[in-house]
Amino acid sequence: MHDIRNKKEFEARLLPTILMTMFGSGDTSWWQLTKYCIGFSAMGGLVITSLDPIVTAQYPLWLAVLHWFTHLFVAACLLAGTTALGVLLGVRMPLPLILAVCLLPVLLALFSLIADSFLEDRSANDLVTLGFPQLYFQELVAVAPPSLGLSALVAIFAYRAAEIAQRYRTLLQSRSLPEPPLRSAIPSAPMRLGDDVIHVEAQDHYVTITTADGHATLKLSFSECVNALKGFHGMQCHRSHWVRFKHVKKIKAAGSAYTCTLGNGSAIPVSRRRYSNLKKKL
Repeated sequence: MHDIRNKKEFEARLLPTILMTMFGSGDTSWWQLTKYCIGFSAMGGLVITSLDPIVTAQYPLWLAVLHWFTHLFVAACLLAGTTALGVLLGVRMPLPLILAVCLLPVLLALFSLIADSFLEDRSANDLVTLGFPQLYFQELVAVAPPSLGLSALVAIFAYRAAEIAQRYRTLLQSRSLPEPPLRSAIPSAPMRLGDDVIHVEAQDHYVTITTADGHATLKLSFSECVNALKGFHGMQCHRSHWVRFKHVKKIKAAGSAYTCTLGNGSAIPVSRRRYSNLKKKL
């Protein structure tokens, strides 16, 4: 009884969460998007199976649900993945989505043909008698019309994938920009510090800048220092700490907050509010 109640609570929360992520303005990650695709495919598989289509009418219930779940999930992944790849390559939306919709029947027909060969003995015989090109063409003709309708259903996942891909593209572009010398950003920094900044810590009205060559305490407000370091690939991870991305080795939970370990062995606090942003940029 307790398991049934937990299952019902899970199902009651799943659909609103999926809808909020699909149609809301949440900051979705790849893993979250995958989970929502799985949830969508599971519900879609159950709905399609309940309609008892001819294609899976002879299958056992579990196999019919698995058949439609797999096809929906693969279609969502193909559409989202193709769209994301186009965005990563620099193609502007909605052209990647249009190309993905056009490619979906081609890719989905190949998957459907392979899946059917495992489920039906006749597929192997047809391959021998008809040959792969003709068999594939028949599958493409059968898959093309429903795949266009399916594209409309899973297009929102493609848009979400495009948003995530654009974030990664922007991050990669920013990482490729050259960083300025430390003294051009902070003229009061001693020459002996070099340019390889590791970490900055606020200390009242001063800041301590740590580099690969040493550290120095300067009379400078923390906010001014963080603003001056905008040209460097790093971020403020706590109200009193700034870290450079390339020196962060790992992040682990520390009570209600987090701690990141730097290459020089320092353990720097990471606030809960800034944790997710830091993880995305590493």
